[in-house]
Amino acid sequence: MGLAVEQAVREITAEVVAQAPEGWTECVLRGHGSRASTGLAGGGYVVPSRPGLFFRLPSLHQGLAALASWFRESHGWDSIVLELTCRPSGAFELVVFRGALQPGGGREDGWTLTIDPGFQLSEPGAADGAEPSGLRQAGDPAEAVQRLRAVLRQHAERFGAEAEMPAPVTEAQLAAAERHLGQSLPADLRALYLEADGDGGSEALARYCWLPLDGALAQRDDYIGVPTWFGWELGWRQVVFDADPPNTVRRCSGHPGWLPFATRFDGNFFAVDLAPAPDGRPGQVIEVGRDFDDGPRYVASSVTAWLGQALGRPDPHAPQQSGDGYRQLVVSALDERLAPGVQAIHLNDAPSPVDLVPLSATPHLRRLHLNRCATTDLSPVAALPVEDLAIDLASEADLMPLAGHPHLASLAVGSETPTDLTPLRTLPALRSLDLSRCPTPGLALLADLPGLRYLALSATQWTALIAAGRLPAHLAAARVAGAPPLTAALDLLAGLGVDTSAAYHLSGTVDDAS
Repeated sequence: MGLAVEQAVREITAEVVAQAPEGWTECVLRGHGSRASTGLAGGGYVVPSRPGLFFRLPSLHQGLAALASWFRESHGWDSIVLELTCRPSGAFELVVFRGALQPGGGREDGWTLTIDPGFQLSEPGAADGAEPSGLRQAGDPAEAVQRLRAVLRQHAERFGAEAEMPAPVTEAQLAAAERHLGQSLPADLRALYLEADGDGGSEALARYCWLPLDGALAQRDDYIGVPTWFGWELGWRQVVFDADPPNTVRRCSGHPGWLPFATRFDGNFFAVDLAPAPDGRPGQVIEVGRDFDDGPRYVASSVTAWLGQALGRPDPHAPQQSGDGYRQLVVSALDERLAPGVQAIHLNDAPSPVDLVPLSATPHLRRLHLNRCATTDLSPVAALPVEDLAIDLASEADLMPLAGHPHLASLAVGSETPTDLTPLRTLPALRSLDLSRCPTPGLALLADLPGLRYLALSATQWTALIAAGRLPAHLAAARVAGAPPLTAALDLLAGLGVDTSAAYHLSGTVDDAS
């Protein structure tokens, strides 16, 4: 197997050399592989005479896939990360390790180190002890059945034939489903399943597919019933937004109290909400799935009302919605588009310093990112429920206005001058921190932050913190920013207490005998 690895690496190196641009000095390839996928995740040719230019890399998928397969089989690793350095002479150096490491790509350069693979950040609405709704179900079983029949008639008139509906489920099947869910189905949805077990794939419900009962339960168990976790590369700054109207739906990306019942086969579902937030109604309809990882969408007060929408009838129990439109904005100025319902703002390339006072128009703001622009005063953020903040500080700015902020969970700070980190001690919700672009002489303070689970620093910062013996006690993941070699990342991982002795190292040249 070792010979097979060497041969694959020689073939990859030969291809890199053959397609290299003039004047290159080395090529660094960072890849990943698992049973699900393989691919490059960063790196490229280094051409000192032409800095900043991008040079297309050769297609190396087959070789990377072979390496991933071999290391999974020989080491029992579900996934791998690798770094291959190639030089014009044909010399190569390969380092491979298990998936505790993930290479960054694009703007998220560096390496993400998973220290505790079993830990995932919780979502605000996922807790079992959340305050329940005090409202009653709004659906009406008899009216729901009448509306179902009306929708089916519309379908028949449009397509010239009646949809062939499956036989209804039995009371015994409904009882079994409710035992599985641990609670009763909404009365109106229950009545519909006693009419038919879904629509048989006819998409007769206003061009939506009504799922059979067992299909609904399967989707709930496998997909909708659990929060989405993208891993630490993306999940460290996870924010789940509130629905509109606020406080009607739990702030989570998945929940066992959500039962999908209709879909357009696009990865999204309409679901009945059996565990609403305090201002929502049991049995209300929400939209969840692939496009709603940042929070579900409120649709209707009940399945009865949802069917009424297809018939153009108003929902008498619907709470007042803001009508502000998008929850997220990408802007180049803080202007009149800042409506009260906005919950995320990405401000790009605005003239610095940025005045944040206009943010007072967004009382529900939970995410604020200043990209390639800086501010001198964070005071306007102190009064907002911001959970994820990424900012650059102008030279005269500091973090003091954030002291005591009750919601701030994820913070990324950039600065050209040293920043006083003392206010971090006063942030009770802080769980994720990125100081990799900030000269910070007081890093030892980080050991005093018991809630910190993710930390991003430069390689120099990590080396200093490990040498000082002042690591945060409960880190579940970390990132070393910049572009350090994989060997340096492994050294840091070892310093964080992870066993790296199984890392694989190989060096040689294309001309070595096979």
